[in-house]
Amino acid sequence: MKRSRAGRSVGLIAWSLASAMVGGVLVILFTFTDPVSLAGEWPLGIQRQEVDFAAAWGDRRMGDTAVVQPERYLIGSPANECLFDASGPGWSKHWFEADGHGDSVQVRKLRAQASGFVIKFSREEPFRTQRHIVLVPATVESIRAKYLELLAGELGLVTPEVSFVRLIACGLDRGIYMKEERIDVDFLEKQGLAGSSLFTQGHDPARPDHLFPAFEDDTLAGPMLRRTLQLAYTDQERGASGALPYIVDAKAGVGLLLMQWLEHGSNVFAGEDLFAYNWSKGRIVPLYRHARGELALIGDGPVALDFFTALPKDPAVRAALSERLVQLAEERWRLKERFAAMDRVWLPILVQGRSLARAQAIALRIQDELIGARLDRNDALADLDRKLVRHAGSASFNDTTVTSRYWPAADDARILDRIAERTKAHVAGDTLIFPRGVYKIMDDLTVPYGYSVVLEPGARFEIAAGRSVIVQGHFFVRGTARNPVFVRPMDDAQPFGTFAVVGDGGTRCSIVGLQLGGGSEARVNGVYYSGMLAIHNAAATVMGDCVISDSRGEDLLNIKEGLVELRDCVFEDGQADLVDLDRCKGSVTHCVFRSGRNDSNGDGLDVSGARILVTGCTFKNMMDKGISVGEASQLMVRGSRFEGNRLAIAAKDLSIAYVEGNTFIENKIIFGAYRKKPIYGGARVMRYANEYVGNIKEQEVDELSAIVPQEKLDEKVLKTFGAQ
Repeated sequence: MKRSRAGRSVGLIAWSLASAMVGGVLVILFTFTDPVSLAGEWPLGIQRQEVDFAAAWGDRRMGDTAVVQPERYLIGSPANECLFDASGPGWSKHWFEADGHGDSVQVRKLRAQASGFVIKFSREEPFRTQRHIVLVPATVESIRAKYLELLAGELGLVTPEVSFVRLIACGLDRGIYMKEERIDVDFLEKQGLAGSSLFTQGHDPARPDHLFPAFEDDTLAGPMLRRTLQLAYTDQERGASGALPYIVDAKAGVGLLLMQWLEHGSNVFAGEDLFAYNWSKGRIVPLYRHARGELALIGDGPVALDFFTALPKDPAVRAALSERLVQLAEERWRLKERFAAMDRVWLPILVQGRSLARAQAIALRIQDELIGARLDRNDALADLDRKLVRHAGSASFNDTTVTSRYWPAADDARILDRIAERTKAHVAGDTLIFPRGVYKIMDDLTVPYGYSVVLEPGARFEIAAGRSVIVQGHFFVRGTARNPVFVRPMDDAQPFGTFAVVGDGGTRCSIVGLQLGGGSEARVNGVYYSGMLAIHNAAATVMGDCVISDSRGEDLLNIKEGLVELRDCVFEDGQADLVDLDRCKGSVTHCVFRSGRNDSNGDGLDVSGARILVTGCTFKNMMDKGISVGEASQLMVRGSRFEGNRLAIAAKDLSIAYVEGNTFIENKIIFGAYRKKPIYGGARVMRYANEYVGNIKEQEVDELSAIVPQEKLDEKVLKTFGAQ
């Protein structure tokens, strides 16, 4: 039955009035309403399409926003093979272009999110120091990833930077994509975790294949870490608490627990987490990356027992969690200001021509979810303190072959007494003293965590082949030039492993009058020691009047972390590098670095990620470099002598060397400046007045680096190094 013309007119009038009313509501809301009310459900049956249409002309906030153009990434496809049409999980070759970069790359689809991609650049030419990047389609809600990145940084976690770009692929504009660097070994090195091994760990009992540390490529780390964890759980069963914060970087562990709770609430242990095993400290370092794709819902049921889920059971960790929660609540105003700054940069890009007001509303809702309602409920400890269940691999922890502890335990005092009885050393309180005498070390000797060791004048250690001595507390060598302390192999033809100190960041190490030689390198208790004499993670290391020589491993002396003072020492005849200083600050004064070996190919002093002042030293006959400074280090060399070296001073990889008042005699090359590792950039040598005699070549420099003649050292530079 046909409607009459009058009926159709009435319907049209009614539709027009309804549309006008909807439009009026939208104009009023866009004009006068706080943005937070514009997200979620709309009244009167208003649809999102109507909101977007009205926003195009009714959102007055759009006019206040500067036009922001995102960076463009172009991915070309050879032979018309579009990356969006790829069906398999493997890599395919494409062309990649961005501002200042163009190269062939490998691309594959992201496993966790089918609409995303992983792009792998060549090792020789990474993209702005990045070997891998991840691209996933972005929406306004993607601003959440930027907020999570900020929060992770606030909590001291290593996390990749997130940004947003426009992707042009297969000849079409694909819109805005979220870009972040993929966490890999190159990423870890830039974060000061060189040599660490990456692994994932899941916690859902319903997924038994994810309940063990899954390392990407290091076959040694998995079994070693499982044995160490077995011993930690055994201590826990015996009622000894506090092991896990020594196995897991406690600060980062607290940070990751809070980040997973802020991101997922009570579903905190649903996904796989990412960790790095730091071989130099024997510690697990939690890393953070925001979740990709949907996580399984495990609710408030039990989770699998592992080193991460067990952390909230530790009293010290719970106290740190509570303290950090209070701090986050108190700092919300500052975090919101930083969120607002992010909004001003990124929301105009993410809206892609739609309503900025609605985007602001969505952003405010996300902020409230992360640092508003969840913090106000204050139920983090309850959500994190879950019932733990054992899985097949954790049913028994009675393996007697596990490594020795590197954390405090109830029987440490008895262990110290047994060491004293075995070696004839003395125990005085919490100190193990080795007076004058000969000490034959037939097996690895590991001093319990936190106990000091003193070597008195005339003490002589003879260490069996491949065996090592590990001190896990303060270490003092009290020799003199006339009455030194000796450390040698039991058989000169068979080197011992390492003599090492591994600290906790507060450990003091003072070594005077030590003559040590004939060792190599070792892995002990889950820690790799590249030095015949190795000192890791001490607060301060002071060495004086020592002779360290004849190594058969990677480094003669290796010091990682802390303040360093080396004075009046001789370092000679290493198989590779003599002294390697990693991430240290300090000085090297009146020391001799020399090589008399034809089979050596190392540096005299190798400085990485450090700031070091070298004064009055001698570098002689080094078959590689007298001094090598790399990985964004700062070096000042004054009043020193370089003679007969292949290359006297080399600056690499974003490092800068200040060279003044030195003498260079008969070196093959005086200065080198170049990029060695593609994940870094070039380097600079600031060259002041020096003396040059009989050198073959003045310098070698690549196109990324420079050797710059200078007249006078700036007072600010001198002050930076503590020089006069």
